[in-house]
Amino acid sequence: MKGLNLILVFFYIISILSCGHSNTKKKVTTSDSATITAKDLEKGASLYRAKCMNCHMKSGKGIEKFYPPLADSDYLRENLEEAIYMVKYGSNKPIKVNGIKYNSLMPASGLTDEELVLVFNYILNSWGNDYGSIKLEQVEAIKRK
Repeated sequence: MKGLNLILVFFYIISILSCGHSNTKKKVTTSDSATITAKDLEKGASLYRAKCMNCHMKSGKGIEKFYPPLADSDYLRENLEEAIYMVKYGSNKPIKVNGIKYNSLMPASGLTDEELVLVFNYILNSWGNDYGSIKLEQVEAIKRK
């Protein structure tokens, strides 16, 4: 009987461990085929001015060592999902952008998923950035960790 209980406990532990999250990171990719209207870009620009510009500046260049650049940002190109997560939920995690370490608090933006799409599409296509566009479904899929 003890052996049977031990086997059941073993299978219980294995089943619990197998239900854990996968370490496979989903990557948000941009679409080159999605059309962004001038009206949507202006809405994104307006949201950027209201929510992002104080730290990341009108030029998108940020403030070196304090607030990272969005213009020509390797982090934005290579870690788009994480960037969306930080804007959506906030973050105090250090990041490295264009070789410079940033450790400032990124507060949650308070923007809706629809507004996040607008502001990210503005950022992805401003200041010389040609990073494509994202869709609402991609932002909705990013959940709190």
